[in-house]
Amino acid sequence: MRFLSKSCINWFMYLANLCYTETQCFNIETNWPMKPYIYPTQKKSASYAKLASLELQKKTLLKQIYHILQHIFSSGLAIGLSITFLGGEFTHAQSVKSTMQAPEIDAQNIPANIQQRITLIESQYNDMGWDLSEYLVDNRFQYIEGITKKFTRSAERRIESFEDYKKILAYEIKKNKLADFYDAYSTELLAAEKEFGIPKEIIMGILGVESEFGRYKGSYNPLNAYISMMAEDYRYSFAEAQLIELLRFCKRTGLDVMSLQSSYAGAMSYAQFIPYSLNRWWKNSAGQGLYHMPDNIRSVANYLAHFTKIEGNINDAILRYNTSSLYQQAVLSLAEDAKQVIP
Repeated sequence: MRFLSKSCINWFMYLANLCYTETQCFNIETNWPMKPYIYPTQKKSASYAKLASLELQKKTLLKQIYHILQHIFSSGLAIGLSITFLGGEFTHAQSVKSTMQAPEIDAQNIPANIQQRITLIESQYNDMGWDLSEYLVDNRFQYIEGITKKFTRSAERRIESFEDYKKILAYEIKKNKLADFYDAYSTELLAAEKEFGIPKEIIMGILGVESEFGRYKGSYNPLNAYISMMAEDYRYSFAEAQLIELLRFCKRTGLDVMSLQSSYAGAMSYAQFIPYSLNRWWKNSAGQGLYHMPDNIRSVANYLAHFTKIEGNINDAILRYNTSSLYQQAVLSLAEDAKQVIP
């Protein structure tokens, strides 16, 4: 009798815990419009601060539920409810619990408070129709500790002088690679210039600054980056939206999200497109991935053509790539240098 009572209470506590968390997260996101590529303009998405506030409420409610259930079972209803819900088998309750629980995240090297936040993020995405569990238990999943500082201490924020910025970019190395890059991809650059109306030198400037003409792919994973940003509550809405775009992109292309390489901002390919841009301006050849240079050339041209129409000029369109005036100067300077090496 006592054994069955304790079993039932534990089982009910598991269900109460699961249902309460799921219900609260659903209430937060109930008005989120999950139409393709459309994001809310009036209702902001939940920040971690909102999600974290559930923890204290949940503990209080669960404590009350526990005492109520304990009172019920102590009143002689344990056997009846045990038979009704467990089929008289304690092992069945254990199997139900094990199948309903979400896979545990590998907590190695992840602070407890961050792991709690990641669990809340997983629940939030589950309510929006995205299952993150397979990624979170993947051995390639990693929390990027201190990702906030990578943004707040970026070169564009720390440096004021263009000359100092050029040193950080290793500008001279990029400049010395212009001729070889043009020799290798002159056909593709000329074709993109004709198709999209973007000067080939500007395309070269973007690819030179972003990846040194294909040398760098990024040393992070985009899913890891966006979950880490949300876990640290840095640019939460941006990271939340980009992760959805990333999952859509991978679903559409069949790419393994955990195998992708990116910057700490989640930008991918030699053109360094964030997922939102990939889903709109990426020009992908059949059977090619993100690191086929002809596709990168066309995609940069396509992106700049779109924003040149909006801004009215190419210089301001470059700022849509990166809002830093130092970045804009670097691209335009490299484009001028490219003119000197193009026959």
